[in-house]
Amino acid sequence: MTSISTTAKAVRFGLMAAATSIACTGFSYAEDKPETFERIEVTGSKIKRIGEIAPTPVTVITGDGLIEAGVTNVADLLHKMPNTLVGLSPETTNNTVFASGLNNTDLRGLGSNRTLVLVNGRRFVAGSPGSGAVDLNNIPTAMVERIEITTGGASAVYGSDAIAGVVNIVTKTSFDGLAIDASTTRPTEDGGEEEYASLTFGSDLGKANFVTNISWSRQGQISYMDREFLREAPIVVRNPNANGPNDPQAIMWGHGQQVLASYSKTGTFESNGTRYTFSDDGQIRPMDLGQPLPPLTSGRVDYLGGEGYNFAENSFIKTPLDRINFFTVMNYDINDDHKFTMEASYTKSEAYGESSPAFLSFKLYDDNALLSPEAAALVTAGEEKPGEGVNLGYLASDFGNRKYSQDRTTARLALGVDGALSDTWSYDVYATVGHVQADTEWYGEIFEQRFYDSVDVIKDADGNLVCRDEYARANGCKPLNVFGRGQYDEAAYNWVSTDAIRRSSIDQYVAGASVSGDLFELPAGFIAAAFSVEYRKETAETLPDPAMRDGLLFGNQSQPLYGEFDVTEASAELSVPLLQDVILVQDLTLETAFRYMDYSSSGSDTAWKVGINWALNDDLRIRANRSKSVRAPNIAELYNPSSQTFRTINDYCATSFRNRINPDYLDNVLANCAAQGIPTDFEPSQDWYGSTRPGFIVGNPDLQNEVADDITLGFVYTPSYLENFSLTVDYWKFDMENVINSFSGAEVVKYCYQSSSTDNDFCPLLERDPDTHEIVNYYEKPVNSASSVTSGFDIEANYRLETGFGDWGFRLFSTYLEERSFNPTGFADDEVKSAGEQSRPRWRHRLTTDYTYNDFSAVLTANYRSDTVRDNEWSPNQNNYNDIPSYTTFDLTSRYNITDALQ
Repeated sequence: MTSISTTAKAVRFGLMAAATSIACTGFSYAEDKPETFERIEVTGSKIKRIGEIAPTPVTVITGDGLIEAGVTNVADLLHKMPNTLVGLSPETTNNTVFASGLNNTDLRGLGSNRTLVLVNGRRFVAGSPGSGAVDLNNIPTAMVERIEITTGGASAVYGSDAIAGVVNIVTKTSFDGLAIDASTTRPTEDGGEEEYASLTFGSDLGKANFVTNISWSRQGQISYMDREFLREAPIVVRNPNANGPNDPQAIMWGHGQQVLASYSKTGTFESNGTRYTFSDDGQIRPMDLGQPLPPLTSGRVDYLGGEGYNFAENSFIKTPLDRINFFTVMNYDINDDHKFTMEASYTKSEAYGESSPAFLSFKLYDDNALLSPEAAALVTAGEEKPGEGVNLGYLASDFGNRKYSQDRTTARLALGVDGALSDTWSYDVYATVGHVQADTEWYGEIFEQRFYDSVDVIKDADGNLVCRDEYARANGCKPLNVFGRGQYDEAAYNWVSTDAIRRSSIDQYVAGASVSGDLFELPAGFIAAAFSVEYRKETAETLPDPAMRDGLLFGNQSQPLYGEFDVTEASAELSVPLLQDVILVQDLTLETAFRYMDYSSSGSDTAWKVGINWALNDDLRIRANRSKSVRAPNIAELYNPSSQTFRTINDYCATSFRNRINPDYLDNVLANCAAQGIPTDFEPSQDWYGSTRPGFIVGNPDLQNEVADDITLGFVYTPSYLENFSLTVDYWKFDMENVINSFSGAEVVKYCYQSSSTDNDFCPLLERDPDTHEIVNYYEKPVNSASSVTSGFDIEANYRLETGFGDWGFRLFSTYLEERSFNPTGFADDEVKSAGEQSRPRWRHRLTTDYTYNDFSAVLTANYRSDTVRDNEWSPNQNNYNDIPSYTTFDLTSRYNITDALQ
């Protein structure tokens, strides 16, 4: 008879009863006899149970499931689960400077900040300053015993950040021996190569045991130029022949590389209707333009091919990431009833983000001493007024792409004592401390004003080249020749160029205690209970480079951040047996929880949960839960200092934009523009249209908690006539109010002018030049203005079949998205329904088939996404390039045990 620990049996039966089968592992019932099981705690409840169904739906993935999925990062598998979306990842953070390389998960697509990630049931320090989302790069896959995912009703048990649910990563607690794992990934095209190596070792030493892992991984960068389907991507533009709302507003123009001609690597300007640039040796010549595209906005023309700012050349789809992980778990049995545990982890990661060189626009005058007579004559001819100069756009390629290195160090220590207080009561006392040091360094940066001073060059009385501005000359300004490639003087280059750094840190302190056991017996059984208290303090701090604080660098003005909060929480959870062994009721249990939270930042609040578990018989069980969840605003949302950003925005007061305004709001827009004194024939200048507009991101200390009402209703079917088969179906719904929402600069403009008057939350966030009326600044500030409703179904089926020619296992996990509506402002007209759009398909399936025969095993996984559209609001009259077909990906992994020690 195979020896199986009672804990393992309890896990097996408890999880099988919940139909949350362990991925790709066998379920063996032969010779398993009832024994006295240990009580175990399953994610979603702090009550330790014996083989009972989980009170809320739980999905379990084992460490073997990670290996068979061929992943070296926990996040890579979670991103493929049907009930999750990608939060931040190396594929989405290249242009997110301070988050570059982070790996977050996003349950139900409600946001990474609304998904609580635990390690062994305890909180883990966040990945970036001000956020609450955990960076999954810190969890080595070799240490994962299993991952338990529960959605809905978790806030009453675990507190804030659990609105969408909980991902609990349970690590190995013992290991006897040594394991080495190494792998490499080589795409068929250059870019995105990966390497991975892992060493796991441990030992059982009587009362003590430990398991330790050291792992290293590297993944390479992928740029748009590395992939043909991105280099030659479809280009969708505004329809130049659209004369009314019934005409197609956008069309697919063709395939290729879209180029913005108003910037070039050697400088470019217009003269007499012709655009000129400089050869590498500094000679003026007409610019090589490609095929003109229809104007995107008034005054701006992009091209298909040609010289200029090539969007594909300056875009990247995967951030390079290097990381080293150290993780150890130690246990010491004080005696038979009490155990001491310690978890220690240390991670160092380095990620690189990359974007285009700095793009600068400045006035070029015909007396600039760096110009040839021919170039000076063209400048004179291009002036609208004598002596006014022309606008020159310069892409600072000689200074290199703007790169930012993100170095993160994460250290965490968790200490705990747990054990038995009696035959039916257990306890757990713990404390954790976590620290993150995240330093960002920029390369290819430019002192913006120094640059403008250094390129404006004249000759002094002695015929020497000098900067025009006397104050700049007195402060060391050196003439800089950017009209060509490599034409500059080294001293001038060094005076203009620089690197910069921003240091940041996060500290988390948590202390808590819980007890779990039986209160007293009712006719249907014992009332089980869990009581817990927890104190948590979090601090985040950033210190930008002095040049950044003073706004001296191109595009990187930011101020220091310091923010903190602490919270004291207490919770109670009860499992009350109501009926047992009566007609149509094998057992009926009431599940309830209540949590009180007192935040120093947003005040006190409560969360609660009420649920029913009803087993009709051995085959069918029905469960239902209703709960209230909350999320407190994080430090960044509350205290974010002013930091600069750039957006492409439209001016609703511009005459050229009026035919693009929703007719229902046109009267409001005209009235609000007039109320601000903007002329009816107002049109921003070509310079305003020709570049992205600067603004600032700021926090809001007056934010309140988000609130969600959650519902789950489903059944578990394990038919006695079909051994090793289970089916679960669950309906779920999240109705969120008071949602914290940040508005982009474009949205600030939109809601300012579409409102019934200028007395709204958005118009004060805009600044216009009093003379030109152009928008010169905006503030992106979070407010409790939004609401959302998300609902759908989860279906999970599991089956194992043992045959004479091998054992087969099948697991299907499907999610159907019924509704996803989001209202950013609370006004009915602003509600957006996004179910079925590109990032939120209606159906997602994951089917895993595994086969084992003696020492050979294989796993085939199919991931399916249903067809979607880019935007539900689009129609053939708006865009003829909206449909996205369904697709399925396949992963095949096979293993063979050559010896007991080598696989």
